[in-house]
Amino acid sequence: MVMDFNLKRLRMRNWRCYQDKVIDFTSNSEKPIWIIFGQNGFGKTSILEAIQWCLYGSDALPTTELLTRFNRIEVKNNPETELLVNLILERNGHTYDISRIAKIKIKGTTKVVQIDEPTVYKNGLPVPDSRERIEEILPRSCKEFFFFDGVEIKRYAKRMHTEETRNAIERILGIPELRNLREDAEKAMQTIDRNLAKVASSNEHLKKINDSLQTIQDNIEATLQQLEIAEQDYKNEVDILTDIKERASQLEGLRGKLEELKKLEREEARLKENLNHSETALETALRQASIPLMREFVVEIADRMQRNSFTTARRSGSLSLLQELLKEEICVCGRCIDDSAREYLRKELDRLEESTGSLTKEALQQDNLSKRLVNLSEFKTPNFQELLLKRDGLEEELEETQQSIYRLKGETKGINDEEAQDIWKKVGQSEQSTDQKKSKIERLNNERENLQKEEDKLRREREKLAGQDKETATLARQAKLARGLYQAAGELIEWRIGERKQTIEAHTSEIHLRVTNKSTEYRGVKIRSDYTLGIENAAGEIIEPETLSAGEKEALAFAFIAGLNLASGTAAPLIMDTPFGHFDTKHHQNVVKYLTQFPSQVIVLATDRDFPPPLLEEIRPHVAKIFKIRRLGDSEDSSTVEVEE
Repeated sequence: MVMDFNLKRLRMRNWRCYQDKVIDFTSNSEKPIWIIFGQNGFGKTSILEAIQWCLYGSDALPTTELLTRFNRIEVKNNPETELLVNLILERNGHTYDISRIAKIKIKGTTKVVQIDEPTVYKNGLPVPDSRERIEEILPRSCKEFFFFDGVEIKRYAKRMHTEETRNAIERILGIPELRNLREDAEKAMQTIDRNLAKVASSNEHLKKINDSLQTIQDNIEATLQQLEIAEQDYKNEVDILTDIKERASQLEGLRGKLEELKKLEREEARLKENLNHSETALETALRQASIPLMREFVVEIADRMQRNSFTTARRSGSLSLLQELLKEEICVCGRCIDDSAREYLRKELDRLEESTGSLTKEALQQDNLSKRLVNLSEFKTPNFQELLLKRDGLEEELEETQQSIYRLKGETKGINDEEAQDIWKKVGQSEQSTDQKKSKIERLNNERENLQKEEDKLRREREKLAGQDKETATLARQAKLARGLYQAAGELIEWRIGERKQTIEAHTSEIHLRVTNKSTEYRGVKIRSDYTLGIENAAGEIIEPETLSAGEKEALAFAFIAGLNLASGTAAPLIMDTPFGHFDTKHHQNVVKYLTQFPSQVIVLATDRDFPPPLLEEIRPHVAKIFKIRRLGDSEDSSTVEVEE
C-alpha cells in the first residue's frame, strides 16, 4: 500500500500531561496501522487534541479552554510558561513542518493566553499565509472525518436525519462556498436593480417593467416564505408520522407478545398440574419403599396364616364327622354305640362346636389378611430414578416458562389496548396529512418556478431596453452578468451535489458492507435529495436508520464518516480515539479488519479492550508499530509514550 500523506512526527511540549514528548511515526514498512495503547486518563485524547489544535487553533479548541491544556507541573514552576505542538507531515514527496505556540502572560492577578500564528515550512523553507496553506493541506471542513472518536460516531448515529448529515456532506462538497458565491451574485443583482430603478424613472416603459419585476420579486419572496413554512410543516409531519409508525410497530410487537404471554400462562398451568401428579406419585413410591425390604417376612407370615386356615378347616371336618356318627347305631369300627358312648360324643361335639365357632371367625379374618399379604408379596419396586428425572424435568420446564412470563410481563407493562386498536387509524391520518403537505410543497415550487420564468423574461426585456440607452447600457450589462453568475452558481451547486453524491454513496456503501454484520441482507447506502441516509436491503427497499439496532446505527455512522473521508479527495491520515467502545463484538471485529484495507495511514488511540489479544494478533501483520502510554511516577500530569517491544 502506497501512502502519499503521512504524519511522520508529533512533538508536544507542556501540553497536558506531556512535558516534552516526541512520537515518531516513521517506519521502513508500508504497514498502515499505528496503535497507541493507554488507560483512560493517561493522555490518549490529549494527543488527538494536540494535533487538531496545531492545525486549526481556536476552530478546534476554544481559546477560553486553552489555559487548561498547559502542563500544571510546568505552570507551577514557571507561571509564564510556553506551550508548543509541532507536526511533521509528508505529502506527495514534500515535507511540511507545522508548529503552533501559546504562552501564558500574567496581567495583574489574571492569567491570559497569548497564541502565535502557526508557522509552516515546506521542505525546510518558510511558507507565507500559513493558515491558507494548512487549509490546502487539510481543510477544516474535513477535520471531523480525519480526526474523530467514539463519541463522534455515537453523535452521527443519533442524528442521521438532521442538519448534521446535510452539513457534513455539503462541507465535503464545498457547497457552503458555492452558496456564498450565489448569495454574492444575488446581492449584486439587487444593487444593480436599485440603480436601474433610479435611472429608469424618466423612461415610462422601463419604469413599467421595473414595477412589474418588483411585483414578481415580491411574489417570489412571499412564495419562498410560504415554501419554507410548508417544508418545515412537512418535516414536522414526517417526524410525527415516523413516531406514530414506530409506536404502532411497538404496539404490534407488544400485542404479539401478549398472545405469547397467554400461551405461556396456559402452559404454566399445565406444567403445574403435571408436576403435582409427579410429586404425588413420588411421595406414594417413597411411602411404599419399605415393602420390598419386608417381602420375605410378609411371605413367611402369609404361609403361616394359610397353615392356620388349614387346621381350622380340619377341625371343621371333625365336627361334621361326629355329628354324622351320633346318627348311626354302629361305629365305623364295628362296635355298637351305647348310651355312654353317645354321651361322650355329645360332650366332645359340644366342645368342638364351641371352639370351632370362634376359630371360624378368626379364620375368615386370617384368610383375608393372608390374601392381602400375598398381594403385598407380589409388590414391584418403583423406578425412583425415572420418577425423580420426570419431576426435575417438569420443574426446570416450569421455571423456564415462568422466567419467560416474567420477562414478557415486563416488556408488555403499560400496554394500552385502546391505543393499540386506534394506532393504525392515526397512522393513516398522518400519512394523509403528510401527502397533503407534500402536495402543497410541489404546488408552491411550481408557482415559484413560473414566477422565476416570468422574472427572467422581464429581466431580459429590461436589459434589452436598457441597452438602447447609453446611461443604462452599462447597468444592463452588469445586471446580465450578475444574473448569469447567480444562475451558474445554482446550476453548479446542483451538478456538484449530484456528481459527488454518487461518490459518497459508493464509498459509504463499500465500507458499510464490510463492517456490518448483515452484509448479505444489504445492497448499499443511499443518500436522498434531502441528505438523509437510508440502507437499501436485498429486496430493494430503503430501511430507515431509526429501525436499526444500536450497533447497526454506529456501523452505518462509521461507514458514513470514513466514506466522507475518502470522498474528500484528501488521503490524509485517519486518527481515531477509542472508536470501538460502543460497537458490539461482531461490528467491532469488522471495523478493525476494515482498517487494514483503508488506503491511508491509520493511527488508533486505544485501550486494551479495543484490541483483545486474538484480534490484535490477527491484524498485527498490518501494524507498523505499537506504542504504550505510561505514567511517570504517580502524577497524572506526567506521562510518556514508549515503543512496545
